[in-house]
Amino acid sequence: MKKYIETKQIEAEPMTLGDFVQETGRNPYGKDIENHKETEKGYRVKYEDGYESWSPAKAFEKSYKCADTFLDRLHIEMKDLYDRLDKLVAFIDSGKMDEVVTDNYQKFLLRLQQVVMGNYVKTLECRIGCLDGAPNAPFNQMSFGVAIEALKFGLAIRRKGWNGKGLWVIKQVPAHIESDIVPKMQSLPQSAKDLILKGKGFINYTSQCLIYNENTGRADSWIPSISDVFAEDWEIVQQ
Repeated sequence: MKKYIETKQIEAEPMTLGDFVQETGRNPYGKDIENHKETEKGYRVKYEDGYESWSPAKAFEKSYKCADTFLDRLHIEMKDLYDRLDKLVAFIDSGKMDEVVTDNYQKFLLRLQQVVMGNYVKTLECRIGCLDGAPNAPFNQMSFGVAIEALKFGLAIRRKGWNGKGLWVIKQVPAHIESDIVPKMQSLPQSAKDLILKGKGFINYTSQCLIYNENTGRADSWIPSISDVFAEDWEIVQQ
């Protein structure tokens, strides 16, 4: 036989066995009800098709988690993801992966799955932190790839391991500079302005990054070093 996982959404409220029988006139235990007390705790359950039943508290709470609010659903998602990630990490770190998986590309995909799931967990943790009252819940220990995504959203980033303090990197906003603005630009020498105006006449600023020193106010163009690319200590600069 094949294995199946049940997925369904219900409505429920705490209700003792006695109250359920009194309100609905239905006996969930049949002839065996004499072996159960009226004060037995449980839940009145309503299914999507409108059918109602009663479930003992222990069985109900083992099968269902409250998902009444968006925050409830985030907590459920994070708990489920943690459980899955723990199993994956155990499989990889125990050496079983090397025994079972012989193809290097498949091994890479499993490692990538671990990384993506780890970032997903951290993302949910930050979202839950924000919703729980910590608006600046930090997403720390980022890889360079995640840090680039932060730059795309207009956030400032830095490495925790940088020796210089007060340094952070931003991605300049793409801009189109028309010919009537070029002569007024203070950042260009006159010779450059003349060449631009003789050519297309405009400037398109695209993908450029600046590293800014908040101690001196100095901004320089920034290209990541190889150590920056492989670093795992990137963080978002909070305001």
